[in-house]
Amino acid sequence: MDIQQVEKDMYVLVGETYQSDSLLLTKGDDALLIDAMASRQDAERLRRFVECDLKKQARFIICTHFFSDHLAALKLFSQSQIVAHKHYKHTFDSELHRSEEEVANFVEPTILISEEMTMRWGSYTLDIFHNPAHTMSTLCIDIPDADLLVVGDTLVGNMVYFSYTTPEMFYPALKRLQRRGRSRLLSSHLGLRRGDAINYGLHYLTVLQEKVKVARRACDEDSIMNIDLDDCLPPGASISSYERIFHERNLRSIVERKLFATR
Repeated sequence: MDIQQVEKDMYVLVGETYQSDSLLLTKGDDALLIDAMASRQDAERLRRFVECDLKKQARFIICTHFFSDHLAALKLFSQSQIVAHKHYKHTFDSELHRSEEEVANFVEPTILISEEMTMRWGSYTLDIFHNPAHTMSTLCIDIPDADLLVVGDTLVGNMVYFSYTTPEMFYPALKRLQRRGRSRLLSSHLGLRRGDAINYGLHYLTVLQEKVKVARRACDEDSIMNIDLDDCLPPGASISSYERIFHERNLRSIVERKLFATR
């Protein structure tokens, strides 16, 4: 597990499985977590860091969305209050591409949010708000005191992943994030990044849509699967192998579900 201390009372932890992220905020002897890792091994490392290294007790875990690759540590922090959007179960039940171990990560949340909630935790005010895009239950967390925006899987690296929704959902969601104006951004994978990743996500959507429409106007549906991720991002944008996997899944969704349909 990679551990980065962002502030004296704030840590970003990136697990080995799927490079899944957790954010840890401390206050005295207590801790608050945002997201909870993807595997039992990473979950145990997270628990040891919180309870053994820092000697804190996790009081709250905020789930940005209820997919199993962010829930693995919930059972290890049994005293924590679990915060999620009220449609968490719909999201969990809709998930594809998961193992039996990941299905077993499920724990009922104890605090449900409909639209928004504000929490004060130590040095920080957390503005938790509903921002549907990747899932209909996605919660994002704005932490102005840290100039940080936590966006769940609304962004995956520099792109968006829409297998569970539609591309159109992402335009208003990304614009909501842009309006927050934060210079630091944490999504649910790949660690801390600059806030301009939001612009990259919008660029990806716009260019991908145009390339799909060009292919369809040429009656060349088969070429959609050959659209290169590099051509959909601004020059110089870093691209991980993880993003390439999800770009390919996006292309399959476009073909199978006739997304970006031309009239």
